Amino acid sequence: MANEFIDVVRPDGKQVTVTQKAYDLVYKKEKYTLVEEKEDVDYYSQSREQLEKVKNDDLKDFLTKEEIDFDAKATKDDLISLIVGE
Repeated sequence: MANEFIDVVRPDGKQVTVTQKAYDLVYKKEKYTLVEEKEDVDYYSQSREQLEKVKNDDLKDFLTKEEIDFDAKATKDDLISLIVGE
C-alpha cells in the first residue's frame, strides 16, 4: 500500500498524483484532499491567481453545483469573473 499512487487536490485546486505514504505523512497536513473529496473545494475563497490554475471543467462543475448560469463557451477568465464577482 505504501507505493500505491493516489490523486489528490492541492490547496490551490490543482490535481496531482502522489504516493499514499507521502499523502499520509506530508500532504494531508498541508491541506491536500483526496480527489473524491474535491467537491468540497471552496473556489469562492481563492484568489483570481489561484483560480487560473484550476481546470475549466472544474470551474464549470463548481458553478453548476452553485447553480450559477454560464455560457458553455465561456472562457476561463469569464468563469473566474463569475466566481470572484467581477
